[in-house]
Amino acid sequence: MRRLVFENIANGVPIPQIMEALKLSELEVDNARKFVARKIIQNRVALRQAPIDCHDLRMIRFNRRPLLAVLARIGNLDLSTDILIARFPDQSKVEFGLNITVQALDHPEMVEGAAHVISQGHR
Repeated sequence: MRRLVFENIANGVPIPQIMEALKLSELEVDNARKFVARKIIQNRVALRQAPIDCHDLRMIRFNRRPLLAVLARIGNLDLSTDILIARFPDQSKVEFGLNITVQALDHPEMVEGAAHVISQGHR
């Protein structure tokens, strides 16, 4: 859905027409536009390419061709989540680091509660 919204915006379809056709609110269309623009920027950064301005409707329509070319390279999984899933041109995997903050449990009830949560698989 996000891809379709962005493609329509880039191709000059008026926002009200997109809203009506896809049964979306103006806020949903705007959020989809911003989300895809952010993914395009992330993709360009991951590939160490120069950014393309896509922060407003005028620039999206002005840079339509290169933006749609980048969008065509971005998979549906990447557009379904806010997590950057970076890939190199050769499709090799990228490892990400994750920082976890550990909090000291200083009360016996906290320790028991944490043990219970862990034993339940943190559902």
